[in-house]
Formats: sequence, structure tokens, C-alpha cells
Amino acid sequence: MKNNIIYIMILCFSFSFAQKKTNGKLYIEHPAMETVEEFNKAFVAGDQETMKSLVADNFRWYTLSMREPGTLEQLLGRSNYLSKNIMNFEIKHYGGAYPDALEYKKDDVLEVMTYTWMSGYDKNTGVELDMPRYVNFRINKEGKIRSMNIMDDQARWNKAYEAWDTRANGVIYKDHPLVTKVRLMMHDYQTQDVEKIKSNYTENTMFYDVMNSPINEFKTLEEEFAQFNQYMEILELVNITESGFPDVLDYEGNGAVVISWWEMEFRNRKSGNTSTIKQHIQHSFNEKGEIVREDYYFNPAQLPQ
Repeated sequence: MKNNIIYIMILCFSFSFAQKKTNGKLYIEHPAMETVEEFNKAFVAGDQETMKSLVADNFRWYTLSMREPGTLEQLLGRSNYLSKNIMNFEIKHYGGAYPDALEYKKDDVLEVMTYTWMSGYDKNTGVELDMPRYVNFRINKEGKIRSMNIMDDQARWNKAYEAWDTRANGVIYKDHPLVTKVRLMMHDYQTQDVEKIKSNYTENTMFYDVMNSPINEFKTLEEEFAQFNQYMEILELVNITESGFPDVLDYEGNGAVVISWWEMEFRNRKSGNTSTIKQHIQHSFNEKGEIVREDYYFNPAQLPQ
């Protein structure tokens, strides 16, 4: 019985290997790669004659958002614009990435797959084209590029196109119920009653000290008010004055942001010195009217010593 089991295991193991079947070869060096590299350099430089010489008569190109294949004339037009208007325009291999050439035996197809990074910014709009760019080049038997399948960030391209237009993204309000919420909250701060102040937020509100915290390092409600208590042991908040008036930025989509400016007078409890600092605050609200995030800007060096 034991021998039968061993025989079956060997048979299954051999069968699994028998299922593997090659369908061509993968190359790290290939003449087609040189063609692709030359084409990319010509595309960046706007060298239309070189581009024309490297593609087949029936050349077509594709992106993820295109319903119909693009023509050579369209690609030449794109190259012409980008080469003249994108500052520091580059398409380069990045990191440890390198192209691969794949010869498919069954379909008699040669493809070069590139993994590059495209960079530069439009001198007309300032929009950056900073994105990974993966392209499959299909090569015909004459060594010409028959087609390109381009995979890059279509959202970034859409942003570049839309930057040419003047677009609204919501409404700005000077007076609004959310402005009232912020004003009342700032009055609560002047009481220095921590529990009363905290009632303006939710347990999940995030806090970001823009001038004094690492990028995107947020504090929780408890962390924020632990630090607030430390400040209040040293400082007394004497007065808060609204500077100008808050604005509600009611963006298209969900939520809104209230931006406000304040003059805050502090007194050092030990020395008795006073100073007034400027503070800018942004409160992000959800659809329920709850504060989900607070970003504030102030310079602690201006606090009284």
C-alpha cells in the first residue's frame, strides 16, 4: 500500500511538470528595445521625422480611456505640443525597472514592455505631468512599431486638459451656519474650559499643526487637548479677535471648509509678558455639519516668554 501511495505521488508530481509549456522567449537585450528607446527620445524631442521612420504604415496607439485607436497624426500632434510646452520634459526608466522583449511563439508576436516615468510641467498652466508610464510596443517582422498600448494616469491627463478652462468648484459664503459654529467655538476657547471646547469636535476629529508637525502627522482629539493643557499651564488666553471674516468654501461634492483668521492675545503666567499672535485655521466639515479635521497655522516663537 505504501509503495502504491509513493507511486501515485510521483505520478502526480510528474504530471504537474508536464503541464508547463513555453510559448516563446523573454529577452533583457533585443534590437527592438533600441527601436523603442529611439522612438521615446524622438517623442520627447518632437522629432516627427524620426517617429515616422520607426512606425509601420498601419500604426495605431491606445490608452485606457480611448474608445477608438489613435492615429499617427494624433500622436505626432501630441509630441509636438509636449516637446514645445512641457518644461523639463522627460521619459526615463526609473528605479530598477528595465524594458523586456517578449517573443510569443504561438501568435508569432514580438512585444517590448517598458516601465518608465514621465515628468515635466506645462509652462501654460503649471500642471505637472509626473506619473508612471507603462507602454507595450508591438513590433512587426520588419522591426517597425505596429502599435502602442499606453497605460498612464488618465486623471492626471484630464487635469492637464481641464486647466485650460475657467471652472467653478462650489460657492463661497461670508455668512453661513458653519461660520456661526466656528465663531461660537472660538468663544468657547476664550473660556479655557477644555471640556466645553472639546464638545465642538467629534471623537474622530483629526488635528494638524501645519507649522510645527511633520507632513500628514495628525493628532487625535485627546492628543490635541493634552498639548493644549500644557500650553495653558504656562499661558493665559486673554483675548481672541476675529480678523476680517471667515469664509465657507462649499465645494462641489461632499462637505465644506471654513477658513478663518484670528488675533490671539496671550499672557505668560510666570513673567506677565503679553503678545498677540496671528492664527489661521481651516475647519473641514462633513455633510452632518461635524468638524472632521482642523488645520491651524501659528508661530510658537511669537508666544510671550
